[in-house]
Amino acid sequence: MSDRGGDSELLVCIVKDHHQVEEMLEGFLELGIRGATVVDGRGMGQILATEVPIFAGFKALFPGGASGTYMIFSVVDQEHVEKAIRLAEEICASIDKAGAGFLFTVPVSRVRGLAEEIR
Repeated sequence: MSDRGGDSELLVCIVKDHHQVEEMLEGFLELGIRGATVVDGRGMGQILATEVPIFAGFKALFPGGASGTYMIFSVVDQEHVEKAIRLAEEICASIDKAGAGFLFTVPVSRVRGLAEEIR
């Protein structure tokens, strides 16, 4: 059992287009990143614009509020972090536009349960 993780980061990428998710996962494999989890979700704007009647008329105020949201999580070693970020920026060219998605990383201090070949 290993607590190894100090040389890893959790990459979290939120995108609006399921085609981008497929491209990201294919790109991860090409980079040697062997594991990721994708979660369907809804952003604050999506919920307010569709489920809170008082905000329904303000849909235009919530960029990206009309589409689904996909969250990609992957524990990535330092060797692959910058490559994965560049990949996301290439695939999600509009990521700097409000409502198009975003990404961030968080240092990982411990990892358990990942097969050695995934790390």
